[in-house]
Order: sequence, then C-alpha cells, then structure tokens
Amino acid sequence: MTISGPPKSKRWQKQAVAGSLAVLLAVLLGWLIYSGLGNLQLWLLLAIGVVLGWLYAVRGRLPVRFIDRLRGLITDDDDPSNISPGVYLPILFGVILVAVVAFFAVFFGL
Repeated sequence: MTISGPPKSKRWQKQAVAGSLAVLLAVLLGWLIYSGLGNLQLWLLLAIGVVLGWLYAVRGRLPVRFIDRLRGLITDDDDPSNISPGVYLPILFGVILVAVVAFFAVFFGL
C-alpha cells in the first residue's frame, strides 16, 4: 500500500521545520546535560524528540511501522482529522515565544 503525502512544495517546508526543531531540541538537550540540569527522564524525552524530528526531516514522514505501532495516536499529514497548520502554527509560535521570554526573564532577570 502506497501512502502519498502532501505535494512536494509543502513537504520540503515541513521537513525543514522538523529539522530546525530537532536541532533546537538537540541544543537544549546538550545544554541541559552540560549544565547538569533536569533528570534522565527529561533527557530521554528530548532525545526521543530529536530522533523523531530527524526521522521526519530526512525521510519526509515517520516510518509506517512506528505509526502502526502507536495505533492511531499519530496520523498522516493529509489525514482530514488533523488541525490545519494555519490554526496550530500561530498558536505554537506564541507558546514558544512565551517560553523564550519566560526563560530569559527567569535566568537573566529581564
């Protein structure tokens, strides 16, 4: 069974965003380990996020076996039940922006 994904023009954008987020998570993971902050559970969670981000960035989608194993918790990009990127991307951007501002406010006293 062949599952077609989004058009090529949209796919490379999603792969670029996934790769960028994976790099951001990897930097955060490295900083946490270097600083001795967090615990093993947090480090494993971030490492899994990095691996999944890179898998999506390199392959354009997660492996089918991985999606099947989760029994519907993760859906394909073109699944009609997914929320439109026009809705969740601005919300996600706002959440990341608030997290960055809170981080600088706490650690640098801004």
